[in-house]
Amino acid sequence: MSKDSDNKNNFIKTGFTKLLKPFEDSMNEVEKISKAFGLALRIYSSMTRKYQYDKIEPQINHSLRVALILNEEMNSDSSDLVCSALLHDIFNKQEVPKETKDYIKKEISEKTFTTVSFFSKYSDSESNKNEELKIEKLFGKIKQSDSMIKNIILAERLDELRSLKNSRRKDKIARIKEETQKYFVPLAETTNEKILLKLVIALYELK
Repeated sequence: MSKDSDNKNNFIKTGFTKLLKPFEDSMNEVEKISKAFGLALRIYSSMTRKYQYDKIEPQINHSLRVALILNEEMNSDSSDLVCSALLHDIFNKQEVPKETKDYIKKEISEKTFTTVSFFSKYSDSESNKNEELKIEKLFGKIKQSDSMIKNIILAERLDELRSLKNSRRKDKIARIKEETQKYFVPLAETTNEKILLKLVIALYELK
């Protein structure tokens, strides 16, 4: 096994352990998060994304970091929010079978399924529209959504900003910074002061 593989596996293992820590006094919560994490691992097994120096990483790393931002940095005590963060990208590149949707409802929670379903609509936004029109439409929906969805959206953007810190894609950095200042910072101002501060710091550090 390569050193890179070891590092990836170590992050997944240690990240999952950190995710469970605030809930370790409740076996029901631990079981629910474990089921969500196991499902995320299976669904994301063949999915990847770009990060840092435009390398490729497993999709699960991003979803785990989003959950950890909410858990550790935002001090969330909601297992439904953690589960939803882990599963928020499951509709990204493939159709999710009905049995998987039923599993989420029955074994994890209806609330998690409802939250994750929002992101299926997000992924299905008209692909032929340009980025600005897509994000305008998305934020029209986000403003009407509940705090769980808003917090996941903000945590996801925070992770994206941090992952671009060492990127050589200056064009992408410029676009993401502009989007963040125009849409995500105002959303954070009315949603979560802690994540607002983190976003402002991440923007400052992103040269």
